[in-house]
Amino acid sequence: MMRVTVLLADEQALLREGVASLLAGSGRYEVIGSTADGRDCVRSALRCQPGLIVFDCAMRGLSGLEAIRRIAPRCPHTRLLCLSAYEDARWVKAAFDAGAHAYVLKRDGFGVLNEAIEAVMRSRYFISPDIAHLLVGGLRRNDGPAFAQGEALSAREREVTQLFAEGLSARDIAERLHVSVKTVGTHREHIMAKLGISGIAQLTRYALREGLTTLEP
Repeated sequence: MMRVTVLLADEQALLREGVASLLAGSGRYEVIGSTADGRDCVRSALRCQPGLIVFDCAMRGLSGLEAIRRIAPRCPHTRLLCLSAYEDARWVKAAFDAGAHAYVLKRDGFGVLNEAIEAVMRSRYFISPDIAHLLVGGLRRNDGPAFAQGEALSAREREVTQLFAEGLSARDIAERLHVSVKTVGTHREHIMAKLGISGIAQLTRYALREGLTTLEP
C-alpha cells in the first residue's frame, strides 16, 4: 500500500510531535512537514501536495482557516483535518466552509483522531461525536451560525484584519506582508467600509466573533 504523506500545522510543538508519533506507529503515513506558521503551511502544501494536512484553525499570523482557504482549491487531492480546541459552532462551520473534511477536538484523544483520519482517507467527512449535535441543530433550524460578513472580505483583507486585531501597527503589517504602509491603509479603509465599522476596537471584536483570531498568547 502506498504511504500517505502528511503535513502537520499547529502552534504547539508537543502536539505536532504526538500526532507524528501516532502516525508513524501505523506504518501507513509519512510526515513530510511540521510547522507552527500558517504561511509556511501554505507554501509546503502547494510545493509537496501532501495526501493529508492536520491543522489547527487558530494559528497566529495567518490562521489555519485562512491557510486552508488558500490550499483547498489548489490541492484538490489533499484531505484536510482540523484539530481544534474550540467547540463553538461558528468554528466548526468556518472550518468546513474553508474546505476541511473533518473537525476533531484536541480533547478527544488519539482514538478519535485515528478514526477521523481513516474516515477522511476513505473520502468521507468526520466530526467529533461530542459536537455532532451542533451540526444536527443547524440542519433542524436550516441555518446555523454564519460568517456572513467575512465572506465579503478578500483573502488579503481577512489577513490584514487578523493582524490589526492581534495588535500589529500598520507599519508592522506592511513589513510582515512586504507591502507599503499606504497599501495597508487602503486595505484598512476597504475593510471598514465593507463591514460598516470604524476603529480598531470594532475591528478586533469582528475578528474575534468571526474566528479570525483568538488573541491568546
